[in-house]
Amino acid sequence: MFRDLGKYNMMVMFVTTLLANIFVGGLIGYYLDKWFFKNKVLFFIFLILGVFSGLYNGFKMLLKETERYDKSEKLNKKDDGADPGNGNS
Repeated sequence: MFRDLGKYNMMVMFVTTLLANIFVGGLIGYYLDKWFFKNKVLFFIFLILGVFSGLYNGFKMLLKETERYDKSEKLNKKDDGADPGNGNS
């Protein structure tokens, strides 16, 4: 049951990472554009950079968590397959 929550946790972390990067990129672009150009060019550039950064960091984190999840699954299968007692008790 709790292993399924780990999968949902990975997706929540991915979406949070993606949205946070988009927000920060948009915020930086908004304030730079407000101070320098006032034509929304920097806003869109930094917004696109935020999207790419969020996708990159999100997938990197997702792959790392998936690898960790796979290692724990292999370890659990190995532990489940080993018979702790030989049944002679």
